[in-house]
Amino acid sequence: MPRVFDGRLSPGQLAALRLAASGYTSRQIATRLGTTEVGIDVRLTCAARSLGAKSRTHAVVVALARGLLRLEELEIPPPPQKATARREAA
Repeated sequence: MPRVFDGRLSPGQLAALRLAASGYTSRQIATRLGTTEVGIDVRLTCAARSLGAKSRTHAVVVALARGLLRLEELEIPPPPQKATARREAA
């Protein structure tokens, strides 16, 4: 029988999930948190399981929906700027 989790996340799981929600790769998250890429993958897998999520992306959505993450905490990049009109040759 699989282990049942209660939806609580450790500080490390929450930190990794917050950075994943901001678009960072496991390698980038590991560098920022001073751990290994494998360690981050374990944190994210355990966080997903604890939240009853089916994937890393689903874990982010569940954490946002439950208020464990807030959009204000994420490092959302600004929208891309529109391309400028081409200069016509004179």
